[in-house]
Amino acid sequence: MSERIAVKHTMDLAWRYASGEAMERFCADLSDRRIEALRCGGCGRRYLPPRPFCGNCRLRMTERVPVRDVGTLVAWTVVHTPILDGRTGEPRPAPYGMGLIRLDGADTTLNHYLAEADPARLRVGSRVRAVWRPALRGAMDDILHFEVLS
Repeated sequence: MSERIAVKHTMDLAWRYASGEAMERFCADLSDRRIEALRCGGCGRRYLPPRPFCGNCRLRMTERVPVRDVGTLVAWTVVHTPILDGRTGEPRPAPYGMGLIRLDGADTTLNHYLAEADPARLRVGSRVRAVWRPALRGAMDDILHFEVLS
């Protein structure tokens, strides 16, 4: 194994965005452990996270379809730089896994934390399941992370 090189740096990540109606509804549904995608009436593509317009057809989407809280790991990485949790002000311990997850019933992927940070246990195609916060509050972090099932 080669020697790891550490480079000290400060990341400036200043994001500003409005969640919009589709994402607000999505987060509210999480408080009931319900995940719904928006389905395009033109091409049938099911978007998660939901967005108001189809990226293919450019049609406004209003049809909600249920999505399971289990899915497939499509891509993954292990992050070695701690980030600051915007809700708690505490740094997230590093390393931690991040994954692109296609939940059963969706056609697009959701970017979320993984419970696993060991590259030897992470594989594209692995099945994963959401681990829910005990006290739900209607926010994206109601899903704490996804655990690898296989």
